[in-house]
Amino acid sequence: MLDHKYIIFYHLARNPNTTRVAEELLLSQPAISKNIKELEKELGITLFHRIKGRMQITEAGKFLYKETEAIVKQERVIQFKLDQIRGNFKGTLHLGASTTLSQYILPPILAQFTSRHTGISINLISGNTQQIEQAILNNELHLAFIEGTPSQPDIHYVPFLKDEIVLVCATDSKIPETINKNNLINHNFVFREKGSGTYHVIKKQLAASGIPIDTLNTQLILGTTEGIKQYLQHSECLAFLSIHSIYQELKDNQLRIVETKGLTIERVFHAIYRQGEPDPYAQRFFNFTLNIRNSDRYLKSIKL
Repeated sequence: MLDHKYIIFYHLARNPNTTRVAEELLLSQPAISKNIKELEKELGITLFHRIKGRMQITEAGKFLYKETEAIVKQERVIQFKLDQIRGNFKGTLHLGASTTLSQYILPPILAQFTSRHTGISINLISGNTQQIEQAILNNELHLAFIEGTPSQPDIHYVPFLKDEIVLVCATDSKIPETINKNNLINHNFVFREKGSGTYHVIKKQLAASGIPIDTLNTQLILGTTEGIKQYLQHSECLAFLSIHSIYQELKDNQLRIVETKGLTIERVFHAIYRQGEPDPYAQRFFNFTLNIRNSDRYLKSIKL
């Protein structure tokens, strides 16, 4: 198997931050630095420049990273096949998800997966769709789940789950139970930030219905769905939110759905990974999520 010094180098070249790499590999920062210096000495080349406490990869380091990347991926394939033979999977899986998925859809699936595969450690990061796509392109994640539409040619998009974005307000709001789409301009709105996949879908669907999003009165922009839900409960505003994100608030009678005549916003969540063969551990997790998604138990859990 690949010498551990090359493994450390690969992770540091991918993310030149000794603190982050130390946390990821469960090593100390001095151990990271020691192994890199030993590798540089063995190879007789400088892999990183140390500039004001920051690591900057050299041209030689970029070459070695490119060559090492394929070996690291192949080693994971070999390890996966050995795990299959042993019937005991071990390793680390780096996942990413945009906000709605990381908060409301993936947690119960992750709980079931980790209970069955106790040897697999999962690191899940959350961000908006643009941030997660960039992490995939940077090779920081094995697999991710996003709310946005396919946009990056170097990313493979696989449809995962259908979603509906509904118009929502506080239960005790004076806002009518039904609004014609042409009357939306008469109300105040709260939106996610523009990098959000939800915002992009809303903007696109509104435009297709003849309603430029800029014509709506945006009272506030918030970076999280949880923040929007809390704000709605204390205001006379409307927001477009995923049906998956408001299950508990509907159940607790804190929010209600406002029917919008002439407007339906639907989308598909996607699983994404870099073009090419997917990481085998990521593929196993994705297959598991598909089985859970298709189960009667899951379908009943999201029925509103």
